[in-house]
Amino acid sequence: MAEPLVVGAKKKTRKQLIDEVVKTACKVTGTQHLDAADRFIVQVGYALVWPKPKDADDHLIRASALIAEMAPQNVTEAMLATQMIAANDAALMFLRRATLDNQTFDGIEANVHRATRLMRIFNEQLEAMQKLKGKASQQKVTVEHVHVHEGGQAIVGAVSQTGVAPRADPKDQQ
Repeated sequence: MAEPLVVGAKKKTRKQLIDEVVKTACKVTGTQHLDAADRFIVQVGYALVWPKPKDADDHLIRASALIAEMAPQNVTEAMLATQMIAANDAALMFLRRATLDNQTFDGIEANVHRATRLMRIFNEQLEAMQKLKGKASQQKVTVEHVHVHEGGQAIVGAVSQTGVAPRADPKDQQ
């Protein structure tokens, strides 16, 4: 008999969880084709380096849960989510290795360096994902000094252009 797992408030068997992974694969990965969804889930499963999944089913269950949390809406977001999960997992593995008992100074340095590079990559991926999802932070510019010289014009306040306004007749400005 399959070992029951607790997911949410209900206990599900491994078989039920695998069936659920297959049924929801396209929705979870934001893809249209089961082959593409399967590819992403398998890639994420093999990217899980620590703790190692117990078996192939465990790979699929954990991978599906992780990619579902990223909520990709299309294949581009699914690719990026896959890379982000892999980079994060690898970074944490290298940090774990850096803190092993009896680790040499060179071993600590090398593992921290690898983890740092991967965390930087993850942050870049996160920014890319936020842009794809339309959640990128907007830059704020504060103008402290404005000099308007004779004959010049200035506008103070928020400016947005929704269309082209008709030009005023120069005679009306006198």
